[in-house]
Amino acid sequence: MRQKTWLPANPASAGLARRIVREAAAEAGLEAEPAWDLMLAATEAVANAVQHGEPWPNDCVLFTTEPCPRGLRVEVCDLGTFDSTLEPASTDATCGRGMQIIAALVDRFEVRNGDGRTRVQFEKHRASSFPDGDGELQQEVPSGRVNGAPSATHDNGLRGPLSAAIAAGEGVGGS
Repeated sequence: MRQKTWLPANPASAGLARRIVREAAAEAGLEAEPAWDLMLAATEAVANAVQHGEPWPNDCVLFTTEPCPRGLRVEVCDLGTFDSTLEPASTDATCGRGMQIIAALVDRFEVRNGDGRTRVQFEKHRASSFPDGDGELQQEVPSGRVNGAPSATHDNGLRGPLSAAIAAGEGVGGS
């Protein structure tokens, strides 16, 4: 079921977003690593909206979860603008990696600008197996996408330390 939630435009809302995603992911059949990936992506998207976007007149960002055919879709919407040119962050930068992290963690990723809003929408799919030519089951390896184009492989080494920080309750404050 689609769930829309107004999250206060402050850093503590990242924790609320994780709880909402955890529950929605379980209902959508996403468990363990895929659920953690989606929770981390939601944390980054909310942190970006709070830090770089503009809240709605109610001082909130709109956070939506809804089942999609293969898993769960999450959307974060604020009234800011987004420069869709993603530049790699310098090695000593303390922020600027949020969108790349999201793209690396999810199976579908889209940023839409227009009508005075920015919508960051992403999906995580349930793992699926399919037979190869010899009838053996092969595991599908999903990849992140930015505006519909491949942007990163799913297994890039970022997931472990960041997910561990989330699990430890440290959170990820910015992006």
